Amino acid sequence: MARIERRGYQLLQEFGATSLSGVYTAGGGAKNQVWTELRSRHLGVPVRRSPQTEAAYGTALLAMNGQREDRS
Repeated sequence: MARIERRGYQLLQEFGATSLSGVYTAGGGAKNQVWTELRSRHLGVPVRRSPQTEAAYGTALLAMNGQREDRS
């Protein structure tokens, strides 16, 4: 899985994304330190646990902010 993730980031860079400098992780995997270290080793950048580890947190923020903009 970590190799697949690394390849995904490589492809994003090939298509013009900025270079990866770090990754914030969320969800169940964020609680597993061994998995986090493995990902960091394969990606070559720090992998940090997000302050909000619930996987849907970012989506909820986007939805909330989008709803606010609609009211303006």
